[in-house]
Amino acid sequence: MNRQRGDQSPSVQPISADDLKKIMTEDSAEAVRLLIQKAEELGEELSKKLTTSQIRNIFGEVRSIEQEVGLEEKTLPLNVQRRLLMLKPKMAYQIGRFSNNGGLKALVDTLSQAIDLIGNDVRRFHTFVDLFEAILAYHRRYGGKTS
Repeated sequence: MNRQRGDQSPSVQPISADDLKKIMTEDSAEAVRLLIQKAEELGEELSKKLTTSQIRNIFGEVRSIEQEVGLEEKTLPLNVQRRLLMLKPKMAYQIGRFSNNGGLKALVDTLSQAIDLIGNDVRRFHTFVDLFEAILAYHRRYGGKTS
């Protein structure tokens, strides 16, 4: 048999909704430790499935959005909230481009759920950026493909 079967390797699981809620909404050392643990688990799995450029395409947009948040902001400006929400369809497009990539789907599922938890809360937005940055760092640490 010589059929193409797509990606047969075990699927990558996104960070669970319960863990993500704790990471995004709680302001405690335990929540930070959970962020680091879950980012390491996901980053390690993604290192086997995604290239650095696939992650950086999305991360670059997040960094661009971050530059619009002032240091003294108490709530996220409406244009930032809008750009964050529009990131979801842009990420969905990336899944469509790389249809057999369960790793990308796990990353997008995690980030989409996190975006839904941000609302207009500046602290949660920065937690979201920290989470994404940690995932990217662990992806690199575990030898994520560069191309």
